[in-house]
Amino acid sequence: MCEKRTRKIKKGSHLNRLREARRIQRMQRLSSPSTSDDNTTVSVSPCPPAVDKIAQNRVILELAWKTVALMHKNRLIQQKIIALKKETSEFVASIMNNPENRKRYVEHIRMYGPTAQAQTQKPDHSPLQLEPKV
Repeated sequence: MCEKRTRKIKKGSHLNRLREARRIQRMQRLSSPSTSDDNTTVSVSPCPPAVDKIAQNRVILELAWKTVALMHKNRLIQQKIIALKKETSEFVASIMNNPENRKRYVEHIRMYGPTAQAQTQKPDHSPLQLEPKV
């Protein structure tokens, strides 16, 4: 791997060559046994430092709990939205059951045509059909 890096670096700038030379020197220092005054050797690997697995697991667990809480809130909000839609449709149905309101709506449709909302709900653009009065 070092040869490949060296070949790539040789094509690069002067700063990159200096960095690569320093890296090679560090690797040689780390690979050779060090002699110190107290005769203790510290083995330092050129690999990146080990990740703290406990902290990483704690973060993952916290994210999982937050995700579960958000999913629960989302489900409650969806239930509220469905209830509100149902309540709104019941309200509109009760308003339209009044003959006076129905008459106003039919007159409005005749004068101004179907609204944009009615057109998006009915793509075939069929006219509004009302039940006959009983």
